[in-house]
Amino acid sequence: MHKKSLLITGIATAAAAISGASIAAASTTPGDDQPLSGASLQQASDAALARTGPGTVTSAKTDHDANTSYEVNVQLNSGSRVEVELDSSFQVVTVEGQDDDSGQPLSAADRDRAGQAALAKVGQGRVGEVERENEGGSAFEVEIILPDGSEADVELGADFQVLRTGAPERD
Repeated sequence: MHKKSLLITGIATAAAAISGASIAAASTTPGDDQPLSGASLQQASDAALARTGPGTVTSAKTDHDANTSYEVNVQLNSGSRVEVELDSSFQVVTVEGQDDDSGQPLSAADRDRAGQAALAKVGQGRVGEVERENEGGSAFEVEIILPDGSEADVELGADFQVLRTGAPERD
């Protein structure tokens, strides 16, 4: 009888341990956003602030939506608040609460770097207008004026990598 009671106690203990592990695992399943910490917090914060400009990260958490893995809320130095959604590689997917023209001045260095990257992609022409962008993961939009007078729009990420190039169009 004593062996039977030990066996039942052992089975009950194992079941409780498995159940507890299941509950712990369930708390981190998709849909359950968790606060970021450590290296993940640093990477997400750096990516968000690189896109939005100067500000303070007020919260950062996992985000289990279809295209995003992280959500970072930023209080900009201008006083406005934005939400930056990042993919699993800490690349900006969207910025909510920020207009396409963020009000964040485009520095001469950023303008030159974006223009050079866009011109290198198109191969010829001259750099026209350079703007901050906030759509489809783009951080900058550069207008390249081609030798025939048509214009091609080039969208760049926050890292100045070319994301998309539009077909040349005439005004």
